Amino acid sequence: MTVNKWQALATVRVAGSQGTRLDLWRHHRLRFVAESGYLIDGFEHRPGVHPWQGEHLGKWLHAATLAWRMTGDQELRASLRNNVERLLATQLADGYLGTYAPDATFVARPENATRANAHDESDVAMAKRRGIGWDTWTHRYNLYGLLTYERVFPDGAVVDACRRMADLLVEVYGGDGADLTNYGTRKGISATTLLESIVMLYERTGDAKYLDFAEHIVERMEANPALRLMSTLLTGGGVVEPGEGKGYQLMANLLGYLGLYRCTGKRQYLRTAVNGWTEIRDKHLLVTGGPWTRHTDYNGNRECFARSEDFDPREISVEGCCDATWIQLCLHLFELLGESKYLDAAETTLYNSLHGHQHGDGIRWCYYTAPNEAKPTYADTIHCCASSMPRAMEMLASHLVGEIDGHLAIGTLAPCTVSLSDAFGGGTLTVASEFPADPMTEIHFEPQSARTYTCEFRLPAGVVLLQARVNGESASVALNGRGFYELRRRWGSGDVLAIEAVSELAMRTQDGENDGRWVAFTKGPIALAQKVSAFPDDEPFDGRSPAEALAMLELAADGSVRVGDTGIALMPYHLACTDDSGPRTYFKCR
Repeated sequence: MTVNKWQALATVRVAGSQGTRLDLWRHHRLRFVAESGYLIDGFEHRPGVHPWQGEHLGKWLHAATLAWRMTGDQELRASLRNNVERLLATQLADGYLGTYAPDATFVARPENATRANAHDESDVAMAKRRGIGWDTWTHRYNLYGLLTYERVFPDGAVVDACRRMADLLVEVYGGDGADLTNYGTRKGISATTLLESIVMLYERTGDAKYLDFAEHIVERMEANPALRLMSTLLTGGGVVEPGEGKGYQLMANLLGYLGLYRCTGKRQYLRTAVNGWTEIRDKHLLVTGGPWTRHTDYNGNRECFARSEDFDPREISVEGCCDATWIQLCLHLFELLGESKYLDAAETTLYNSLHGHQHGDGIRWCYYTAPNEAKPTYADTIHCCASSMPRAMEMLASHLVGEIDGHLAIGTLAPCTVSLSDAFGGGTLTVASEFPADPMTEIHFEPQSARTYTCEFRLPAGVVLLQARVNGESASVALNGRGFYELRRRWGSGDVLAIEAVSELAMRTQDGENDGRWVAFTKGPIALAQKVSAFPDDEPFDGRSPAEALAMLELAADGSVRVGDTGIALMPYHLACTDDSGPRTYFKCR
């Protein structure tokens, strides 16, 4: 078994813009969804009204449990317990815990891809009529949510329910049973997301049959020519072809491979996940950190990865579920490897793309966004993306400060307070800053007793260190191999580590459709965009090179960025996303 290299310390409080966005979810959407009845209704009154209605309760349990760990909200605790008890009460004698009618469950119809017009997730009406295709998906999220809940609130009945679900899945799809990759959409990649949840159950129970089943799922994937994710990524291939490049599900499968590496130590599983992460970062991420997708003639729908030559900022999409699952993948890779680049990527996505999906009223979210659009489409409906993204927000909020190799590792400049473990003297540590608006930061140590250890800190993407001071005196810091700055000393109550840094203006280019080239801009980790209410015809950088475009940017006294004498102002991407306006993030250039 491979132990995580990085272990989180408990976050007590998150402030600043990250805290504001968390509170919007916790005080509004979290309760709005829980009180709607939609989470549990499909289980208590089968069949549900939507083919993947069952996913939402598991996702909510995951996010809400993480929220409770930080807030200790007793009303939320009661809601968690009530929903878990009601869910378990709907489990059938054979272990089934879905929302489908008896003749449409995965037990009754274990394979459906060979049927005529196998439903596509974009055709909800057909999916409802057929009533099949997303049943294993529901079980995947039931396992995920219940196991997260049980980790915080130990309960043998919850573990038993998870075992019974998994045992039924093993009975149907294990050994010489039905082929899981013939169930669900996109060549089976939706169904094989079960992998991560089955690994989680093995980690909880230690029962080898679940680990065997997880590796059996991998064997089934590799036996399917359209779904050879591991062998494709291990032999220099990309993420466009396996499972038709379905972004959300492909990354969820990579999470399963990481889980298998934790459990077995087999390097091919880790290499699969790392290669997939690198491929997505290098070829399929926007300047906002959003994994972009587009419907083409070689994939299935607008949620599938497309080739770089098909990039066009007004035609591509970022699905909110892709944002969330990308952040999860980054965080789990960081836990295992401790490299700063994974936190860089997760933080960039959170502060830009994901916050751009979230409306300021705390209720509405976008299913899709685009980097260039006149008006995002916010909705208060309970859809998959609005259920996924709070999970990523809560996960990142719990990955701010941790321990690695005996070091205190500060992974954020965002204002927050965390509990120090006994190894660091107990007490608390507080990060004080205006990040991401300004990276200048003070870290206040308030341990119960002084300790000597190495403290290391990470600078966000695009932030340059000017100087570090301890208690007002200049301190020498060294950049280690994982991308953190470190210094060793005896740390006691009242010590202050001051980080003097600056966010640099930078550009990023993207080639794409019809030999087009676009340029986008960042200030530190923040993507910049023009706020528009209708898409403008002007091209301020037409005929200019990216370097010439960057040279036109001027930083105003108020912190805004202006484009020479064009009258165009740039602001943080997510602030351009409102009811009445959208962002222009990419500009044509030479």
